[in-house]
Amino acid sequence: MITQRFNSNPAWNIHYNNSFFGLISVTEYVRDKLGVNLNMIEIGAYMGESTFIFASSRIFYKIHTIEPHLGNDDFNNINNYDWEFVKNEFKTNLRFFNNIKHYNALSQDTHQHFTDDSFDFIYIDGLHTYEAVKRDIELYLPKLKKGGIIAGHDY
Repeated sequence: MITQRFNSNPAWNIHYNNSFFGLISVTEYVRDKLGVNLNMIEIGAYMGESTFIFASSRIFYKIHTIEPHLGNDDFNNINNYDWEFVKNEFKTNLRFFNNIKHYNALSQDTHQHFTDDSFDFIYIDGLHTYEAVKRDIELYLPKLKKGGIIAGHDY
């Protein structure tokens, strides 16, 4: 297995959203390794910001997002957001794209909807516990085509 870590320029941490540049780097890496017209799954879409970046790249003909928009979320609590606000932001961020299919469900309840060996890229950014990330990898790795790329936001 080949692994790659994308760290943005440390100077960006002071003035810019370095997570944005990290996602751009991941998207460029996927394009350079796999090409275009790709099929992807994103586990954990929250407000759709990363989905927007993936869709804007125009390298994916289909993006499947899995996000239940429920539960206790630290970011929601810190910022005093409720799930209705988050869902509206999600819809706003993705309003211009017609190649996104959203699954309003938990990742462990959705994997059976996807055929094995059919996705070029899988991005895991759901529940950030060790057990949940491990479960997502175990459930979704069979969905990845040979030579495909699986990546994640947190580890």
